[in-house]
Amino acid sequence: MGNIFQGGLPPLPGAGPDFASIALNMLFAIIWSIVAAIGFAAAIAIGFRVLNVLTPGLDEWEELRKGNMAVGLLWAAFTIGVAVVLYVVLNK
Repeated sequence: MGNIFQGGLPPLPGAGPDFASIALNMLFAIIWSIVAAIGFAAAIAIGFRVLNVLTPGLDEWEELRKGNMAVGLLWAAFTIGVAVVLYVVLNK
């Protein structure tokens, strides 16, 4: 193992950190976070509209007010499912 570390680490390119590049990457990360948040909110809203169409005759809000845990679990599972799909789409 001595032969691997004899040369030491290679020098870093450039004289030091490029703060302009770091700031630009931070800006892109913030913009991407905002886009992802808007996309997630829109996907959840569209998903609940689709769920409402798929369950005719069921008023989910009224059932939740009555304390129907099954509707709450259905909404939670649906929200998690939409979030997983959106996460996969945004990370491609």
